[in-house]
Amino acid sequence: MKRALGGIVVAFADRNFRIYSIGAIVSWQSFFIQLVAVSWTTWELTHSTTWLAIVAILDIAPNIIFLPLGGVLADRYDRYRIVAITHVLGLLQAAALAILAFSGHLTIMAIAILAFLHGLIHSFSMPGLFGMLPRFVARDRLSSAIAVSSAYTQLAIFAGPAMAGWIILHHGVAVAFAVNALGYAAYLGSIAFLRTPADFIPQAPTGKSIRADLGDGLRYITGHHGISALLLLMLVGDALSAAMYQMLPAYADDVLGMGVDGMSAMMAAAGFGATLSALWLAQGGTARATPLRVLWAFLAFAVAVAVLMMTESLVPALAAMVAYGIAGEIRRTGTISLLQIAVDDTQRGRVMSTQFLLQRIAGGIGTVLIGLAAESEGLRMPMFVAACLAMVAWAIAFKARHRIIAAFKV
Repeated sequence: MKRALGGIVVAFADRNFRIYSIGAIVSWQSFFIQLVAVSWTTWELTHSTTWLAIVAILDIAPNIIFLPLGGVLADRYDRYRIVAITHVLGLLQAAALAILAFSGHLTIMAIAILAFLHGLIHSFSMPGLFGMLPRFVARDRLSSAIAVSSAYTQLAIFAGPAMAGWIILHHGVAVAFAVNALGYAAYLGSIAFLRTPADFIPQAPTGKSIRADLGDGLRYITGHHGISALLLLMLVGDALSAAMYQMLPAYADDVLGMGVDGMSAMMAAAGFGATLSALWLAQGGTARATPLRVLWAFLAFAVAVAVLMMTESLVPALAAMVAYGIAGEIRRTGTISLLQIAVDDTQRGRVMSTQFLLQRIAGGIGTVLIGLAAESEGLRMPMFVAACLAMVAWAIAFKARHRIIAAFKV
């Protein structure tokens, strides 16, 4: 049985990881529930793909400015305190959305302001989050913990929206926002019970300026051919993925003609596929997160999006979303696992904040371009073209696969 479950058993043998995972799983699911609720509420209030793009950009814009600083701070100061403070602020932001929605005062301007605050808060929380496991998990279990954590974290990208569709359909967006506030509370409660291991060595200040630390991080990333290549490929994939999720309300409404019912079904299909992949990845630990698997999963992910844009019927759309969930989970989780294992802990905050920054920038660019094009050309053609461009990026990366694989060999 232990051999069958592999990395899952090793990771959950650690007390801190078990406790941490309770709050992390709940919090990540609720995080993406709120993102979908914001997107759907924006669509309901405006019925405009341009407004969908504007709200997405307002969430992303603070990341472009502050994420590099957040990464440096995560490498200079106590990541635990940074995470605790930012999650309290996140709880307050989610509570504000819930209160406004329950009272009937949630306007598009309120959504825009709170989306900007959401992006600002997570410019500092995300770099700290990526350093939590090395702080609290025993070193001999860290690789397995990273693999399992990456699996359930990335799974939330699919399962969270699927749950959001069900919650919005049956209980409304106000409940979805309230669920996210509870998710923050669950995470804060779980990390309060973590114990610092006896062999933990606090981060030593570099003695350099923030600008010098930023420069060191950039040189580290560009000097590692595997990290830089995967970050660039992730940029392309996240541009496509973010645009698709932001525009999914429009696809479900205008193409399928099913509104929130269609959106909920499609997100559930993607969540189902992602669940299968997440369990498979977590079972095998880091051994299954290989560069070659990430590359092939990227191709399958792009093909699934292209197929989705070629259909107007629910059944083939659901099949495409299942494939999208399977391939997308392997693509994202595999990439995050490879980055987490390969990076030096002294550079972790800067590398992972760069990864998140590129993800957000790519998502914003993809959402804006496709959102604006969809206003005049319809949604399907711009999304199909974007999927084809992603396949071109895959072909370029696949040609350099031997160099990428070699860069991640220990």
